Amino acid sequence: MSAVTRRAPPVALSDQVPPPRPVWPLFMLHLLALLVVGNVLLALVFKAVFPFHRGWPLAPFVLVSLVLALGVLLVTAWEGWRLRRHGSQGLALRLGGLEVKDSGDALYRRLLNVIDEVALAAGQPVPRVFVLPQEPGINVLMAGWQPADASLCVTQGALNRLNRGELQGLLAHAFARLAVRHGRTDRQIVAMVKGLSCVHDAGRGLMAPDAEGQVPPWRWAAGALLAAIGWPGWVAGRLLPMAVFRELDVRCDARATHLTRDVDGLGRVLRKLMHERQSEVDGFRHPGADALAVLWLHLPGTAGWLSGHPPLSERVMRLYGALLPPLPTPALLEMKDAVLEPRMALDDSAFRASGMAGDSEPASLPPRVPARLITPPGLTPEATEALGRLRALSGPLQRRLALLAFMVRPGQQAEEGFWREQSFGHPWAPGILRDVLALPPAWRVPEYERLLGQLAYESLSSRRDLVISLRNLLKADGRVSAMDRLWWLVARHRMGEVAAGAPLGLIRPITGQGRDLSQLSEDERFHVATFSAYLARLVPVVVPKGPPEGTGRAWFRGVMRRCGVPADQLPDCVPPGADELIHALAGVQELSWSIRPQLLRAWVEEALNHSPGGLMRIEAANALRLVAGLLDSPLPPALASQFPKA
Repeated sequence: MSAVTRRAPPVALSDQVPPPRPVWPLFMLHLLALLVVGNVLLALVFKAVFPFHRGWPLAPFVLVSLVLALGVLLVTAWEGWRLRRHGSQGLALRLGGLEVKDSGDALYRRLLNVIDEVALAAGQPVPRVFVLPQEPGINVLMAGWQPADASLCVTQGALNRLNRGELQGLLAHAFARLAVRHGRTDRQIVAMVKGLSCVHDAGRGLMAPDAEGQVPPWRWAAGALLAAIGWPGWVAGRLLPMAVFRELDVRCDARATHLTRDVDGLGRVLRKLMHERQSEVDGFRHPGADALAVLWLHLPGTAGWLSGHPPLSERVMRLYGALLPPLPTPALLEMKDAVLEPRMALDDSAFRASGMAGDSEPASLPPRVPARLITPPGLTPEATEALGRLRALSGPLQRRLALLAFMVRPGQQAEEGFWREQSFGHPWAPGILRDVLALPPAWRVPEYERLLGQLAYESLSSRRDLVISLRNLLKADGRVSAMDRLWWLVARHRMGEVAAGAPLGLIRPITGQGRDLSQLSEDERFHVATFSAYLARLVPVVVPKGPPEGTGRAWFRGVMRRCGVPADQLPDCVPPGADELIHALAGVQELSWSIRPQLLRAWVEEALNHSPGGLMRIEAANALRLVAGLLDSPLPPALASQFPKA
């Protein structure tokens, strides 16, 4: 296949969007068609029951027509009143949405960050954000009768299975709806679809199993009859949005690519949706989601001519100028965006856009400046000035040297000699090493993470060279401590260091949903025990050499008891070798996103339980914070309180 130029399609975009077709005439036309089909079905039933009857009784047909028309109009009016009263937030809650605000969850935090970026690019207010945890497919819904009263619903499948660029394209399409679509018409369409399909939906509700998975035969039969009678209305409800809005989806796609300046973001989402149509995750779990076809990115599980949206293949063709194949996305997988989504990374885009972050290095370090406002807690005035200079470093070489300086131990001449070789003799370089060594222990890991977050946006070759330099620095004196190896593992993880031939976007299966630590499998418990044995040399007290001491072994036993290991079957606390450590770390990182925070919390709580006076030492806190970065897990409050917030 020839290469495809990935540029936004040359679609003329204008803020003056032409109004859609009139809705009420189309609705009355569909209602009339529904009444005709309903009377035809009634006539067929009448002839089947009374085959020899001559003529047609008028009363039953008039009665059915009146009841059907009155029912559709009443349900439409009631749904319209409910939408006006409760707004888009009520619609999101009706779908089972959970509102997301400030959250420590990595996926939710990424979602909120991307929404802020897209809203800023679109010049629109940030909507209220909801996640639909029961929906495994990839989809998004923007419900808003006006931009100031908008609600954004994102499925859990989109969070788990899209990387950052794809999520950006998905959300850009949702924001484009507010600019292209007409909120008042959307609300009318939703109400009308609800009215046209009310009989069919009532039948499906009767056919749905109860909490025990049972359906009484009489209820199922009545539901099947109602669903069959209401099926023409369901079809009419699907055709109505298609007649009004079908072509506007193309405008939303075009505007989304112009917002992100990237065709691949939305294009890969549409290609993954093409694959979903062939997989088991296609379709909605919530029974009322289908009626909102006009608001979704696409309507899964429905024939193209009934979906209310252009075919996915046509939308991909318009974006790329060529028909690309579906993009496989294995069901129920979690995308780990290790390279582009470093945990706790700072948004440095504004600084880079200013043109001040070039490859050239300044002739000298930034001048010594007094601390702004007040000195942060735990810092002396000298340390405050050192912190200010470190945060003012701009060039990539300066940041690289600062990161290497965190690995240099005071008094280790071999490590300092290697560091000076990496500085290429620049006169300003020794000042960076002095500033890093001047930081108190509680500030070292946060600043290390900040620098890693900035350097994670460098090229792949630069990141790999940095990881190699860090490894060579550790080997400079011939000795590698347990804490040194932990610092290096975090750098390798944040820089996206992977095995040769492995994809940069690592994909991990989501396992262990709904379980806790006491329900780990034997292999999972083995990995936890091996990695915990390694940490026992650092938590709750650092042991420079040899196996863990009494407090470390007691901490290890407490952790394993939390993992469901009986007291008489506790494994020995034997620190692993280098290869065993890497294998155990990989196994712990493959635990479920819900299990990893539980494990981290168990490590922290047992560290507090076995620390003298219940006060965790900063060395142990640093080790546990580095481990939290390795597991992409938020810091428990008890651990976060050990570090400054400034």
